[in-house]
Amino acid sequence: MDSRRKKFDDTANEHNRFCKQVGRVWLYHILSFLDLEPDALSGHFEPRKVQTLIDFCAENPEYHIISCNDHKIYNKYIPNANCYYLADGDQDPDLLFDFSMRLSVDELLQIGHAKFSPILGQIKHGRDS
Repeated sequence: MDSRRKKFDDTANEHNRFCKQVGRVWLYHILSFLDLEPDALSGHFEPRKVQTLIDFCAENPEYHIISCNDHKIYNKYIPNANCYYLADGDQDPDLLFDFSMRLSVDELLQIGHAKFSPILGQIKHGRDS
């Protein structure tokens, strides 16, 4: 296996563990049940909606905000981040996930594209037979 692909797989696995540890709430229907409307099916919120998350977390202290900025995911609220998520797990504000520690952003995108484009192609053409 290409060493970059192994790093990609390791990074993806570490990201998954981080999200599970902090309890990232990403399912749209769960967020809708909580009367929150994310900006995408992945559960992310644009900065214009962060006040809604702040208010929600103030009323529901078992939840907290995750901030994404500059290829890093912070387990706390960071003003002016690129996007935000709701979480219900470990609230340690020192937890951090940094995508760029192992691979550059270009490498992550190239390997991810090479790895997933055949799968997406099969899905897209699955009804052709």
